Amino acid sequence: MENRINKLKWGKLIAISIGISAIALILSSSSLSLIPYPKTNNGSAYAIETENNSSNRNSNSNSNSNRTMGNVTADTIKKTSSSTSKSSFDSKLVTFASNIEKIKGHIEQAILNKKIGNDSLAEAHTLHPIAEIFSDITIQLADTNSDLNQTLSSSLNKLFRTVRNSTAEQFATEANHTNKVLDRTINEVVPSSNRNNSTFNLSVVADLLNTAKGEYGEAIQNGKLSLIVEYQDAKGFISRAESVFNQTSSRIETQMVPKVQKINTMFSDLNKAVDNKSDTTTLDALINNTIREIAQTIGLTENQLLVSQGEAAATPATEESKKKSLQTVANVRILLNQTLEVYKAQNYVKAENLATKAYLENYENIEQDIAKFDQPLEKTIEVMLREDLRHAIQQKQPVEKIAQIIGNINNNLVKAENLLSTSKPELGLGSMNITDAQLTAATMTPANQTLSTNSSLKMTNHTNTNTNTNTNTSSSSTGYKKKVSITDEESDKPFNPSPLSVKAGDTVIWRNDDVEIHTVTSSGNSSSTFAMTNKNRELDSGPLNPRQTFEHTFEKPGNYNYFCMIHPSMTGEVVVDK
Repeated sequence: MENRINKLKWGKLIAISIGISAIALILSSSSLSLIPYPKTNNGSAYAIETENNSSNRNSNSNSNSNRTMGNVTADTIKKTSSSTSKSSFDSKLVTFASNIEKIKGHIEQAILNKKIGNDSLAEAHTLHPIAEIFSDITIQLADTNSDLNQTLSSSLNKLFRTVRNSTAEQFATEANHTNKVLDRTINEVVPSSNRNNSTFNLSVVADLLNTAKGEYGEAIQNGKLSLIVEYQDAKGFISRAESVFNQTSSRIETQMVPKVQKINTMFSDLNKAVDNKSDTTTLDALINNTIREIAQTIGLTENQLLVSQGEAAATPATEESKKKSLQTVANVRILLNQTLEVYKAQNYVKAENLATKAYLENYENIEQDIAKFDQPLEKTIEVMLREDLRHAIQQKQPVEKIAQIIGNINNNLVKAENLLSTSKPELGLGSMNITDAQLTAATMTPANQTLSTNSSLKMTNHTNTNTNTNTNTSSSSTGYKKKVSITDEESDKPFNPSPLSVKAGDTVIWRNDDVEIHTVTSSGNSSSTFAMTNKNRELDSGPLNPRQTFEHTFEKPGNYNYFCMIHPSMTGEVVVDK
């Protein structure tokens, strides 16, 4: 019996050894990798290639006669890729790379609009990276290379300013310079092992397509184009997704050519659907099928390919994650302050929505971070946000009670802040014009919001710091001053009050009471068409950070329509009487 057992043991060991050897031989002969490819004007290019193909491409890339393993099928390559590359990169880097490509997509659309003389749309596409993307990348970039972070912020800001005072050729030159800075940014932050990984690059493609789907859904309402900027965003992101895919698949195994050709055809169908302004259902299906086909090509599921939507939460705390946690704490405070103000105005529904947003969309993202330091404190804040505050609002408790609960939450948030960072990290305030009120109200904003007041990106200061914005009306040498509050994009009145009636000679002061950047920009009769040219704009605030103000004195009677260039669905009107 003992001899029989020994024979079985040796048999199993031999079988395992043979299996390991076979797997190693397959991996060494046909592993999927990327090789550098000549750079284009749009950035670095990489290509899928097996090691056999790499070694033989100089002699005869189409011949498989000398290959050790014979013909390696696409299925074999897919299995090898999926087994080795899923854990080879951090999903946060996919998001970072995708954000860089989104900026390029905006710049691409800005160039096209500048060429046809639509400065307003060109300006909008140079403003969106500043307001909606830069805050998402600045912390990672600043931690890696603070000088490059400042260079990129300055370049984006300069490109925005260039739109108004340049020819199409001059603007294209400046845009090309910014794209080169973006290329440097990718190379600096994303390691070559990630940039040279097919799954990494295709995950970026999938993320771009997924984002384009959301932008297109906002742009097309009831089968009609309603928001031109979001529509062009979708076009730009799809264009960048196709570019990254082509760069990644430009040198591949012969067996995978049909797969790539099929995906290229799908991109072609996708572009035609966008050009024809097809319904959202059609476009969603095309994008979903394209992502699925790309995922299957490398042996992954769609969810595995869309890694940027998860995974990062499980990584250990770093200085970067601490900063983001502090951002979120500050954002909870802003939302709570807004909750109290709205509740005082007896808008109970919106007060509850704001309180819910503070909890579900913000605090839940940092529960684990706080619990690592003080679990009872984390649970106390959670219960107060999730139950105490919301229940008090639902029961329409006195304002004093709501203020007391919010005060207690804020006191506990201070404790959480101290735990998250006993010495507050340097936030890279740079040379931005920030008031004390801004720093008190929102030292940082979350990464999924727009450009925060702590960003190193220097914005044009459109604010009159001598203006008293605490009252709705006050005497002045030219008339009265009236205040308009800029609130949430989804509010019934994002500019409140609107329409606003004033007299010729009166001054209107807009104050950004939201957590995102907004603008006050003349729109003519239709914000979606960007009808007003730069020269004809009565109102042109430029980007307004949270708590920043903009004022304008109306000298002539008339109706003045305006909107937010970043969020075109936000519209307002000032009616000026004699």
